Amino acid sequence: MIIEIEKGRQSTIDQLRDLAARFGNRIEVSQGHGVYDTVQVIGDTRELELREGYIRDLVGVRAAWNVASNYKNIARTIADEHGDVHHRDRRPVEVKGLDGKTRCFGGGKHIFIVGPDSPQTLDQMLAVARMARQLGEELGIIDRIMLRGGAFKPRTRPTDWRGLGMKGIAMLDRAREDTGLPYVTEVMDHALVPEIAEHADMLQIGTRNAQNFDLLESVGRVGKPAILKRGFGNEALEWFSAAEYIANQGNLDIVLCERGMKTLFTKGGYCRNQPDLNVIGHAHAQTILPVIFDPSHVAGDHKIVPANMLAACAHGVDGTIVETLHEEAFRADQLCDARQALLMTHYRTAVEAVLAFEAQVVPKLQAIDDALRDA
Repeated sequence: MIIEIEKGRQSTIDQLRDLAARFGNRIEVSQGHGVYDTVQVIGDTRELELREGYIRDLVGVRAAWNVASNYKNIARTIADEHGDVHHRDRRPVEVKGLDGKTRCFGGGKHIFIVGPDSPQTLDQMLAVARMARQLGEELGIIDRIMLRGGAFKPRTRPTDWRGLGMKGIAMLDRAREDTGLPYVTEVMDHALVPEIAEHADMLQIGTRNAQNFDLLESVGRVGKPAILKRGFGNEALEWFSAAEYIANQGNLDIVLCERGMKTLFTKGGYCRNQPDLNVIGHAHAQTILPVIFDPSHVAGDHKIVPANMLAACAHGVDGTIVETLHEEAFRADQLCDARQALLMTHYRTAVEAVLAFEAQVVPKLQAIDDALRDA
């Protein structure tokens, strides 16, 4: 539910906040440019929708309408009671680090999430984290660098290595303490979400759990920023609906992640998953959420990861999440996805290429978009 209200009507906003809380919802107030502010009610709003008449009669309320969408909390386009279409602003997602800096997804700058597929040793984790920190400092983008690492690993075969669990989380904690960089890690069990959320700065739901609805709701309730990867067989609507499960619990700090699909065309060995780069723009048009890209899982081969990173930039992606190695000698010891891990020295060059793309190419693409929009 979206409500427009005259500026300065704090008592009415307090009434709306109390009413929302009564039914398990919360509100966010966005400052408008004119004489009205916008209030969004977040969560399952069915009870409030029954009280739409009461809300419309509150002092200072100009309009209130329900969102006609299967994913009401995150929809970009809404319609009022007259059928007039309104476009909501995209919503950035912020992740704060121990270094005092905030990483802002959807804020207009590419966010670089980097680290090992999984923490195996403390030395390995610290080495990658320190290299990531150095890269950020030397390139002047430390507020755009985050760490990643899967302490809990979903694997196709039950005999495959499945991560170190909470021992891996402890290594990620040490890396954050050492560098100040925040980290994201995958959660697989809804019962473990609260415990892991006490450690991680951001939670990730992987492709195999993209429609694990108990897990989605648990992540929504815990309130931490979350990355939701697209299920490898999911249509875009299923992906957005999965994000709505998180949002329906009152958490809009969601970042969508495209990571490729299994298709008939990935059987020849040239890539691991088929990337759907067109869905980046579609997700931006249909939802208010930031969208990032995983160039490692679509590749399956570290040699084509940098090209995938640059390809996603042309589609306006808000960031990338990349698996890396601190040294080539460790590739033989890596227990999961060793072939697609990019050496940190090569990752640095790829980051420099993305920054050059931002400076030289993005303005030209924006000019084309503006011309097409005005045509």
